[in-house]
Amino acid sequence: MRYGYWAPVFGGWLRNVRDEGMEASWDYMSRLVKRSEQIGYDLTLIAELNLNDIKGIGEPALDAWSTAAALAAITERLELMVAVRPNFHQPALFAKQAANIDQISRGRLALNVVSSWWKDEAVQYGLAFDEHDDRYGRTREWMEVVDGLWSQPVFNHKGARYTLTDAICSPKPFAKPRPTVYAGGESEAAKTMIAECCMATSPRSSPRRSPTCAAAAKPRASRR
Repeated sequence: MRYGYWAPVFGGWLRNVRDEGMEASWDYMSRLVKRSEQIGYDLTLIAELNLNDIKGIGEPALDAWSTAAALAAITERLELMVAVRPNFHQPALFAKQAANIDQISRGRLALNVVSSWWKDEAVQYGLAFDEHDDRYGRTREWMEVVDGLWSQPVFNHKGARYTLTDAICSPKPFAKPRPTVYAGGESEAAKTMIAECCMATSPRSSPRRSPTCAAAAKPRASRR
């Protein structure tokens, strides 16, 4: 069994407690994560929201991916499971960024792919927000692009949302064949996408391996 925790990027996780004594700051986050590694925790999940939906949208919220890059450099063993929302990240640029973070961490990066749920946040940031099943269509194509860039020396793609021509992503991720990809969802569209594109599920209730991908995937992406 492995033990993990949600990193307090919003200053905690209790909506009914104003001050949990967990400041949404790099100083607190870096001390917490280093200490958690020392006492034996295996992973931390770093949520991605630009607005703080726990303490109030006007309160501080740490950026997930710059925080993950910094944590990768100051930890040695902890798995960094970082949430990513496809409508907030152009996939080719994301593939490059995430591959570099995985190199920094020496193979400890994992993705928690979230097909978005907060329309108001997307609108405030001027981004697309698809209707429910279309979100999973975007996620599926987004993951095809990311995986193609991670697995092929030169990648071409022409789809409904993204077009790439002779794109190169180098260096590739440190973990082989790629960083572990988690996703959650209870709808049929979500479960189909997870089974076909992910390595494991991260549902709200009892965790379980993705039935299709788990059979083909390693329990954990290997490190060289």
